Amino acid sequence: MDKKVAELHSLIGSCNVVDLSPTLEKGIPRCIAHPPLIIDQTATHEHDGYFSQTISMAEHTGAHVDAPAHQAPDMMDATIETFPVNVLMGPAVVYNLYEFDPKPGERVSGEQILKLEEKMGASAGEGDIVLLNFNWFQHWTTTSRWRYYAANEPGLSAEAVKLFCDRRVRAVGSDTIACDTPAVDGNEGESYGHRVYWLPNNILIMEMLMNLDKLPVWSYFIALPLKIKNGSGSPIRPIALF
Repeated sequence: MDKKVAELHSLIGSCNVVDLSPTLEKGIPRCIAHPPLIIDQTATHEHDGYFSQTISMAEHTGAHVDAPAHQAPDMMDATIETFPVNVLMGPAVVYNLYEFDPKPGERVSGEQILKLEEKMGASAGEGDIVLLNFNWFQHWTTTSRWRYYAANEPGLSAEAVKLFCDRRVRAVGSDTIACDTPAVDGNEGESYGHRVYWLPNNILIMEMLMNLDKLPVWSYFIALPLKIKNGSGSPIRPIALF
């Protein structure tokens, strides 16, 4: 084996690896306006001599990434397949926003972000990936209560969203269904990340991440979007190494 490849293999092999994606299965929460995930056992051993399933889902199903074209009508050339394959690879900082106990419809402020950074002794900078842990994945379910997760969430203030934009972070992800967007019973507040500061500035947005509570403040984040032609976004399989 090549020496440098061996060193890389050894380094990665010594890391803890955390899966940050939920299982794709029947009944998972989804954006209310999006079609449900359908997984059909199309071929079986008994009928066809092999086993295979057919999957039908929206681009924004489970853990996924939003491209600028998703929300910016003047950026239809900024679809997911136009970004470099490593666009969602880099150092990541976890912000445990649940410490402020935000409720559905409420926004974490820029001042609170700065206060948390002082406590953490860390802050996201240029090229880093921001991971927002609202502890909202506690509401994830495949039961009839899935709509609570889908229709309710805390978010970020315009000041907080702009703070990360000004620092030129690479991407922002969260364990909620719409990242920075607060919502109560399906009534969403203004999304400053999707419409003003992040996507319009090619800062990608990831949603419906899980296991953020298992990460230290710093980790190395990796997620690969599917190469979807004209994709408004894509499902991803995100992991963190530390």
